[in-house]
Amino acid sequence: MTGFSDFAAKNVLNYLTGQVPMPGTTAVPAVFLALFTAVGTDAGSFTEVTGGSYTRVQVAGTATAAGSISTASATITMPNVSGFPWVQPGMAVYDITANKVIGTVLTWVGTTLTLTANAANNGSGSTDTLSFSAFPNASGSAPSSLTNGSVISFPQASASWGNVIAWGLYDASSSGNLLFWDFMGNFAWLPFETPTGSNPTFTVKGHGYSSNDPIVFTAEYGGTLPTASTGVFTGYNILFAAPLATDTLNVDTVSGPSTPVVLTSSGSGMVRKIVQQTIPSGVTASFAASTLTLTAA
Repeated sequence: MTGFSDFAAKNVLNYLTGQVPMPGTTAVPAVFLALFTAVGTDAGSFTEVTGGSYTRVQVAGTATAAGSISTASATITMPNVSGFPWVQPGMAVYDITANKVIGTVLTWVGTTLTLTANAANNGSGSTDTLSFSAFPNASGSAPSSLTNGSVISFPQASASWGNVIAWGLYDASSSGNLLFWDFMGNFAWLPFETPTGSNPTFTVKGHGYSSNDPIVFTAEYGGTLPTASTGVFTGYNILFAAPLATDTLNVDTVSGPSTPVVLTSSGSGMVRKIVQQTIPSGVTASFAASTLTLTAA
């Protein structure tokens, strides 16, 4: 299909998640995961959580081995882990110097890194640069996707972080460049179309939504969003599903009792379900393995 080749899709994902240098380069970024309470556009203008002990979490970076790497051993001598507190069990390990995947972190205690199995490939020496990432190496054909392989935990909130609806990857612990973002919840974009009218019926084949599920709309992949006198479809404004049948639904402006959108033009595009997660004071936000997905097509 048009878009990325298999080679490009896998390499882009591996670069964005801090594992493998882009072809022709020798560097991978340190990568930090951020949480958003409102989203902008691909150019920026996202609203990131602030205050309440919030800080971005490092999910990828590099360290230089202090000992040789052997396929006959699961242990590697490293600098003291105190300098790399962000490395967590379940992170993928890639030998940048040798250009090889070597395994997954079991533990890193003091100067001893232990993998879950013997190193898959020999390194090229005792000073190999290793990358560590919460995301595994991408594989398969385009569209390629990968999900986090390790748990990603934020500091405990000392005040409310509000209603989190999206996440993103940055190349810095503050400011920096946004590399990738997506809504919370691994739900697919589905095509929709709808006519003009009050309380119109939206056609969305096999949506699987439940009443009051939060949903967002876009025409980024094609179509023209409807206009409305009640309800907003632009800017990823959150609306709510009011299902009628397997392939159709109504759309409400707020959850709970029906407050339907009123359209002034017909439209089409894509719709998807999202997750809204309130993080109150005293809660530790944590994402289990296979929770966050990146896709390149």
